[in-house]
Amino acid sequence: MKNKNVYIAIFAIAVIVCILSPFLASSDPDGLEKSAEEINPEILDAGQVIDPAMPDYTLPEFEDNPLVGVGCLIVGAIIAVIIAYGIFYIISKK
Repeated sequence: MKNKNVYIAIFAIAVIVCILSPFLASSDPDGLEKSAEEINPEILDAGQVIDPAMPDYTLPEFEDNPLVGVGCLIVGAIIAVIIAYGIFYIISKK
């Protein structure tokens, strides 16, 4: 039961971060896209090799709705937890 409470607390913190991040994140972050743009401005115009399912944590036609971003972040967090749990489950069985 003790581990269950820890998992619930971790998931609750992840959901809180997912809810707050679209409202607190910078609209002009200094990340990978910014670095690539500084090195070679034409690189961003080249197009993507793979089209992401949720580009920039939004859905097509809902780019300006922050609640869609929250939903996408929560879905991404759930997928990450499922993958991590699966990996840990497989490793612990060995």
